[in-house]
Amino acid sequence: MKPVRTIAARELQALFDHPTGYILFIVFVVVTDFLFFGQVFLLGAASLRPMLDLLPWIFLFFIPAVTMRSLAEDSRIGTLEVVLAQPVTELEFLLGKFLGYLGFVWIGLALTIPIPLGLSFGADLHVGVTIAQYVGTALMAMGLVGVGVWASSVTPNQITAFILALAVMFVLILIGANPLITGLPASLGTLAANLSVLQHFENINRGVIDLRDAVYFITLTGIFLGLAYFAVLGRRLSRAREARRRLQLGTLLVVATLVVVNLFGRYIGGRLDLTPGNAYTLSSATKTLLANLDDLLTITYYVSDEVPHGLEFMKRDVEDLLRDFRGASDGNVRVVTVDPSDDEELEQEARNAGVQPVQFNVVGDQALSVTEGYLGVALQYADAQEAISLIQRSDDLEYQLASRIRSMTRTDPRAIGFVEQQSPSGAAFNRFRVALRQQYDVQTVSVTDSTPIPDDIATLVLAGSPPFLSDSQAQHFEAFFARGGGALVMASGMAPQQQGFMAQPQPIGWNRILTPFGVAIQPNMVYDLASNDFFPVSMGGGSAFVPYPFWVRAVSTRAAAPVRDVESATFPWASSIGIADSVRDLVIPLFTTTEAGGVESGTAFIHPQRDYSQDSLGVQVMAVVVNPLVSDSTALRGRVVVVGNSDFLSDGAVQRWPGGFVFGLNAIDWLAQDEALIAIRSKNRAPPPLAYESDTVRDFVKWGNVVGVPLLLVVVGAVRLVRRRRRIGSTYVPAAEAT
Repeated sequence: MKPVRTIAARELQALFDHPTGYILFIVFVVVTDFLFFGQVFLLGAASLRPMLDLLPWIFLFFIPAVTMRSLAEDSRIGTLEVVLAQPVTELEFLLGKFLGYLGFVWIGLALTIPIPLGLSFGADLHVGVTIAQYVGTALMAMGLVGVGVWASSVTPNQITAFILALAVMFVLILIGANPLITGLPASLGTLAANLSVLQHFENINRGVIDLRDAVYFITLTGIFLGLAYFAVLGRRLSRAREARRRLQLGTLLVVATLVVVNLFGRYIGGRLDLTPGNAYTLSSATKTLLANLDDLLTITYYVSDEVPHGLEFMKRDVEDLLRDFRGASDGNVRVVTVDPSDDEELEQEARNAGVQPVQFNVVGDQALSVTEGYLGVALQYADAQEAISLIQRSDDLEYQLASRIRSMTRTDPRAIGFVEQQSPSGAAFNRFRVALRQQYDVQTVSVTDSTPIPDDIATLVLAGSPPFLSDSQAQHFEAFFARGGGALVMASGMAPQQQGFMAQPQPIGWNRILTPFGVAIQPNMVYDLASNDFFPVSMGGGSAFVPYPFWVRAVSTRAAAPVRDVESATFPWASSIGIADSVRDLVIPLFTTTEAGGVESGTAFIHPQRDYSQDSLGVQVMAVVVNPLVSDSTALRGRVVVVGNSDFLSDGAVQRWPGGFVFGLNAIDWLAQDEALIAIRSKNRAPPPLAYESDTVRDFVKWGNVVGVPLLLVVVGAVRLVRRRRRIGSTYVPAAEAT
């Protein structure tokens, strides 16, 4: 291996001894950083995805420019034959060249590390996800450098090598692009996806290093290095000699073997999950649930062999998850995969099980077509049956399956009382109710002077608020808490008007029952200048999305079970929570604003493009949990979760902002002292919110990357090149004379 290291070091040094190397680095860093920071602040999330989505296309030009002279230049000036005449084999020479240029590309990739370092100033960055993303990028670079070295081995012309490498890389990337694959038949689309650099790279970018994707990039490298080896060794062999034919046959067999491994690599198991809380790995709660099954659970996976390309990798995730379920069950889970598409008997079986055929949109060459297929599961445990008619997402499938299994195996679902007041915005909570019914007996409760809270209700959901409570109503709630009941209390202290972008304070009747707990929903509206969502505003005949501080993207404290694994939640037009000093040790804040939080009181103008006061900014508490049971110094019983907003759980909000939906379900589980599913549901795969302390810090991060890193490269390159020129121009003096 010493010749390989020597050649690799020589090639790497040669790249740094020429201005071209620094120019390539500077262009790569400037383009990458400029395009990244043009998007990430709009997203408001600490994610590298804007950069990673662009990297394959940037590599499309960067890597051919780096590798085009790797072998072509040696072939053009005749040094290739001279080097191969030395005691070094063709394979060692080729590997040395490859590793030298791969090292250069990896150094260029390392120059983007200041990007995640800069994001860490404004968010708690997921280190494991970042590591997996860089590993995936390094693997992709390895495969593309292999393509570049091969292109340089087949021609003595650098420009031709550049164009050839660019063309091959373009094909490898393009066949994974959605517009192309969706126009292919399903079988060809699946084949193209498995051969595509883009699809395997995007899969690793989730934060999971899947062995199948690693095998793809390793075999891709091996295929093109094998072709390059044939090109290099073939220069020394006559076309008529038997040795050349044997070389051709051997190269063909090696490449064919690697292609087969590449295509069938998708059946290889094994992955390293580096996401927070191992989001793509079965939680301990799921494993315990499956291990304690008393009877056989049959999971029938109804899936069409041909599904649209957009669902192909989700289909793979579903198969992986079902395999994990079977492995964690000690033999009590049986997984059956069925394609009912062309079998009437199986179609009827699927319908009876609750899985209906769905229509998929397929983009063809000329028009949009519709095809019918299956992608759902049915579960059977003893006499109980459950079904997911259509799997729309794989990221919450573990919870969907586990919650259904738990509902089938439980014989005593707890009762949840839903007390819903009319919201000024007219919000409905149907999605939240449906989700609760999967685990609980949800009952609509109306508390009047003469109607107490039923004894079987252990937990209440108080959504919206009446303007006041009578003495009799208040006594009913006092009796409910006295017997240990819990409540999720959600209401805003100010109500947005239907027109005019105005908001008025409104009385909160729930504050009367919250007084013994020492908390109250304040008659104000919270805004956050650093962490917020976007609001559509009409302008110039169209619409634009602008930051809207009254839609607060609140930061989770992670200080209690309902928010332990929740990064953030968006609360539109929410109020702060007042906390009495006497109960500070019983109250745990759940969500807060950043340091750039403020409040608006009285009649408020809430148009998105208004000015916001920056006086008295600070952290505002937006949701708390009060748990008197942790202390012996209070006679209070029961526990409450109080949120200065109810619209975050409305039907429209839970679809747009899933973090609040997860928090709401977790809060009910915790209040009902039924916390087994919290760890499953709270698996958070969304990037953390990005909120800098000030615009100065944000600008420093942006321009430090876009301008600072390239300037540093200019200085380092200039110093190194000047020193090298001086050494070249100095007069040689023998060592003996010098002494």
